[in-house]
Amino acid sequence: MHGKARLGSFVLALGIVCGSAAMPVTADAHTTGIHDNCTNLNKKWPHGVGRKKAHDHTSGTPVKNFYHNTKQYNLAEGHNGTLDADNDGIACEKA
Repeated sequence: MHGKARLGSFVLALGIVCGSAAMPVTADAHTTGIHDNCTNLNKKWPHGVGRKKAHDHTSGTPVKNFYHNTKQYNLAEGHNGTLDADNDGIACEKA
C-alpha cells in the first residue's frame, strides 16, 4: 500500500472507532433525566431554574429563590418546552 492510501485507511478507521465511541457519551448525557420533567429538575434545583433576570408571574408570593442561570433555563426549555407553563422565564418554579 502506498503512503497516502495507508494514511487514508488509518484516518477512516480512526473516524469509525472514534465516532462509535462518542455516541454513547451523547446518549448518556441526553438520558440524565434532569430536564425530562419538573420532578427531576426540582431534585437538582428545588425552586426551579430561570433566566438571569426573570420574575415569577403569580398572584401570590413570587418565587425569588430559583436558580438564576439563563443557559440552564434554555437547555431545560429546549429539551422540554412544557417546563415553563406560564412563560415567565422560570421553569418548574415552586416555593
